[in-house]
Amino acid sequence: MAKSLTLIKYKSRWNVGGAGLRTAFVSFMAPAYTQDTVEVLKKISRSAMATLGSIGIEVASEAGPVIDLSDVDAAVSKIRKDEFDFLTALIPSWAEPPAIVNTLMPFLDKPILLWALSSIQERDALIAPAGAAGMSAVRYPLKVMGAKLKVVYGNPESKDVQDEILSFARAASAIKKLFGSRIGIFGYADMGSYTAGFDQISLRSKLGVEVEDFEVHRLLLRAGEIEDKEADEFISKQFKDWKIDETVAKEDLRKTIKVYLALRKIIDERRFDAVSMKCVYGLPTYYGITPCIPLALAGSKIPVVCESDVLGLVTELIMDFVSGQRSVYLEFYDIFEDRLLMGVCGMMPQEILESTPRLYKYAWGKLTGLMVVGSMKTGKITLARLASAGDRYTMHITVGEAVKPRTWHEIGWQLEAPVYPSLEIILGNRTKEFMENIMAQHYHLVYGDCTEELVELCKLLGIETILT
Repeated sequence: MAKSLTLIKYKSRWNVGGAGLRTAFVSFMAPAYTQDTVEVLKKISRSAMATLGSIGIEVASEAGPVIDLSDVDAAVSKIRKDEFDFLTALIPSWAEPPAIVNTLMPFLDKPILLWALSSIQERDALIAPAGAAGMSAVRYPLKVMGAKLKVVYGNPESKDVQDEILSFARAASAIKKLFGSRIGIFGYADMGSYTAGFDQISLRSKLGVEVEDFEVHRLLLRAGEIEDKEADEFISKQFKDWKIDETVAKEDLRKTIKVYLALRKIIDERRFDAVSMKCVYGLPTYYGITPCIPLALAGSKIPVVCESDVLGLVTELIMDFVSGQRSVYLEFYDIFEDRLLMGVCGMMPQEILESTPRLYKYAWGKLTGLMVVGSMKTGKITLARLASAGDRYTMHITVGEAVKPRTWHEIGWQLEAPVYPSLEIILGNRTKEFMENIMAQHYHLVYGDCTEELVELCKLLGIETILT
């Protein structure tokens, strides 16, 4: 099914989405074919390879056709010539299984697109090159050998085939980026939240993500090194078009921005691809401010979540990588018969807001600081959340329609309660089923429908999926 994702281009380590999709390409044919037949199949293969380019997938290296075992070594050498996200193994016709398997075996750690072409219509007859036979002879053996396979069947001109390949390519590219990603947390599992915890060994080995705890105290030592002049210059540029509430004191804003500038330097130095920090028992306790503004500003560049929620950050990295967008997190505030009320108390990146951001004084319960207030964009959205039980990972995914929320506010405000950045997310008659599968208090959002990409990624990584 054709669908569109809202793509936002990003650059550098601070902007982790949107890099190009790259594949290696190899084709297979049977040695029994005459040279005339081989030439026809080569032409068909070139058309398939051109189609990959037309849908935004760069062919980084090309090999084949592999016709018999004597072609295998040269093909493997050519495939290895350059970096790629996944390997496209094109089977336009019957091919002998050992030639296919021996070519692909050195790459079983990579996602492999096993693409079998279908029949060709010539006048009043179908010409069947038997790509289905070649594919079916190796699919199961390769799976048993541990290959991370995606089987696609159909000709290059098919829009459904193109969409299926593109979803797989995005998932494969996301996995390549995910392995080696670095998450920075500033404190562990705020308020003792079980859903914020993680198993470091399984996360590194199964999903490829490294986690480093930098600690809030070290962040504040770095903030203390920031001069007033540097903070004030940043404030004058960053907030010139924002609405700053009259309750916001200059010294509070300067103090907050020093934390952000220190955080920004740490992100660059430690090569963090996403960050989270304690809120209730973090900055408010040690410094008298909430982390809302520092995280909101960092969130324009990399994924951020509050409360040191590691699996929430991994969810956002995955969603960023498959969609090319900046994902954001929301919390549950109410669940109605046909929809969810979700929002975040003050750390929404500017790019997700449709209105001019407003800086507002945070005064909820015993916490004080500054926050970002504004109206979120609406439309079709994907919500997802990764969770774990030991070394077993599960992702809960749903698609809904986000609309502007009714007027509401959270209990406990000392000042006039602001309307948080929030949405009502309509799930209709799926709401109860969604509620029964909730994994955590934080869920993560991108605009558009990236269900197919998330499911493909989860299949490749051995993550169970729950779709509601």
